Amino acid sequence: MERPSALRSLLAGAALVAACAAQARAAAPATLEALQAGAQRGDAEAQFALGSRYATGEGVALDRGQARNLFMQAALAGHAAAAYTMARHHRGLSGEAVDLEAAQAYLLQAANRGHVPAQVDLGYVYFNGNAKVAKDLAAAHRWFRAAADQGAVAAQCMLGDFHQHGWGGAAKDSRQAVRWYRSTAKADAPCASNSQYALYRAHATGQGVRKDVRAAFEWLQQAAEAGNPTAQRALGRAYARGEGVTRDPALARVWLRKSREGVAPHDDHEHDLPSLAGPLLFQKLAPFSPAAPQEPRP
Repeated sequence: MERPSALRSLLAGAALVAACAAQARAAAPATLEALQAGAQRGDAEAQFALGSRYATGEGVALDRGQARNLFMQAALAGHAAAAYTMARHHRGLSGEAVDLEAAQAYLLQAANRGHVPAQVDLGYVYFNGNAKVAKDLAAAHRWFRAAADQGAVAAQCMLGDFHQHGWGGAAKDSRQAVRWYRSTAKADAPCASNSQYALYRAHATGQGVRKDVRAAFEWLQQAAEAGNPTAQRALGRAYARGEGVTRDPALARVWLRKSREGVAPHDDHEHDLPSLAGPLLFQKLAPFSPAAPQEPRP
């Protein structure tokens, strides 16, 4: 399973903030004049909607500086989506200088007002840590749980990992982890392939579910076909060894080649090939498991 990264959360956030902006424009007054009048009166919804237009050049001349000013005004008035937009700006997504402290303050503002993308991003910030925010797995777990309760698939995927490893005060419970993985494995989301790979490992090892080699291979195949490079590598090696499938060196080369596309090269030595059977199964799968992050010291 791939370790979550700040890049993944930023990519997910980009789509979510665009949806928020579209929703705001649909709900706000229809005419530019009405939006301008509302913004001047201090209407946060109008400020956000008008800022969104300046940010994209929709019906007005493109003016990112004016957009930023309007988003800032709306955020000061307590508008959650505007605060999230300002957080993304201060994280460098507008091409200007990064200010991680300001970004964190805006993220907290938006997340505390129930903004789901902000809660997901905040969970990743605390999970990974950065130059201004210490890694805090307990805080990460709280924010992922808040976002998951509102239906955020990325957060639900992460809860599977938290329960699998017992991170951040979450109960270490393989069965609970499998429930989260099952609920997200079929989702139309980037993390779905990670859940599929996690279900492969669960069925292969019998952790949280009955050991089932056939089911393990089916989940591995799905994860590989979805583009998960770790799954592609494991599938290639399964074909190379003929474990769980008929040995097929040609298919092994295809999947091992795919696993290298867009990721750093890795060796294909036989000593760490994953096995779908045998007493050393868990040890052989260990190289493909994410390393548990260290709990932050008090």
